[in-house]
Amino acid sequence: MKQSVLLVSGTVTIRIDDVGGDLQIVGWERQEIVAKTDDDELNLFADGQIVRVHSDGDLILYAPREANFRIRDVGGDADLRLLSGSTELMDIGGDLQMRNVGPVSLKSVGGDLSVHGCSGDLSTESVGGDASLHSIKGNVKIEVGADLYLRDAEKNVQASVGADAALYLNPLPGCFIDVEAGSDILLRLPVKVDVELSLKGSDDESIRVDFPGVRPVEEGLFRSVVIGAGGSKINLVAGSEIIVTNRDEEWENRVEFDPSGRDGFLKPGDFVGSFSNQPESISQKVEDATKRAQEASLRAQEQSDRVQRKVDSAMRRAEEKMRNAEQRSRHMGIKVGRFGFPSDNARPAVPAPMPRPMSEPVSDAERFVVLKMLQDKKISIQDAEKLLSALDGK
Repeated sequence: MKQSVLLVSGTVTIRIDDVGGDLQIVGWERQEIVAKTDDDELNLFADGQIVRVHSDGDLILYAPREANFRIRDVGGDADLRLLSGSTELMDIGGDLQMRNVGPVSLKSVGGDLSVHGCSGDLSTESVGGDASLHSIKGNVKIEVGADLYLRDAEKNVQASVGADAALYLNPLPGCFIDVEAGSDILLRLPVKVDVELSLKGSDDESIRVDFPGVRPVEEGLFRSVVIGAGGSKINLVAGSEIIVTNRDEEWENRVEFDPSGRDGFLKPGDFVGSFSNQPESISQKVEDATKRAQEASLRAQEQSDRVQRKVDSAMRRAEEKMRNAEQRSRHMGIKVGRFGFPSDNARPAVPAPMPRPMSEPVSDAERFVVLKMLQDKKISIQDAEKLLSALDGK
């Protein structure tokens, strides 16, 4: 193994034009650059504030945290950590993993991309495999060939995804999020959120919104939903299904979607492993989470259907009783008003014995009013069921 050390001062820009194998960069507080390689050739030299590094084999680089990086070609995998300066990457042949970095501009990654902690914008033109993004402080612009997992993006998001997209977001006011996926989209939002949703699925039954105050299922290829004050906008287009939920259980552990993610300082020579070697891929985890969310939504819909059937049955009974009450009232010469109450100008046509108290029609009238309020969406199904149970009480 060859090693070279270079002392620097101020903020430098480090140019890595070509690495034949894997690349590992770790930032530290020292004003020096340490480069190591398993190859016979290692070039490290400075031209003013520009530092150039080249190796045909694997390259390990320790550099000042505030340094800026311009990386052209890496033949294998790349791992960058603890860097506060800007990073521009052209072509990474394998996987790219980044932890606690500054603004990133990336042209292409042949394999998978994993970013955990980015203090600025993240822009990626092409990711051949999966992408897992966490805690991005700036804007996100990304094109992913396979699956995307995005959590805690604080600003605007523009994403084109080849397969599934799993989004765990709490959008700030004024943000715009635009995601188009070739397959499913699973969006998790907090209960208290101000957002305007524009959703497009693959068919009339492909959109499910499992959210408090929003009907679980509504047919239609397009759907618009406003939650709260609608301070931010989210536009989702899916080639298959869209699920919007506030359930935490679907998202308990970020490692499920980022199995190769790890924190801390790397040992020299400890390169990031391939995502493909993990027992479960991001695609499988997204599929499992989507399935669980669908099952939860179906259970909620079945419960809602059972309650609705009970309400419909109660409404039919109430209407039948009111028709019977009207017939009895007409037989006694009493005109019955809209809700079963005697009208003000009604008088018995002929003297008749005092009729028994009209408690039953009054109770049915109250029941009818409850059901009418439900139809007008002035109360929820649960509230209507409680009121009807209290009225029946028999």
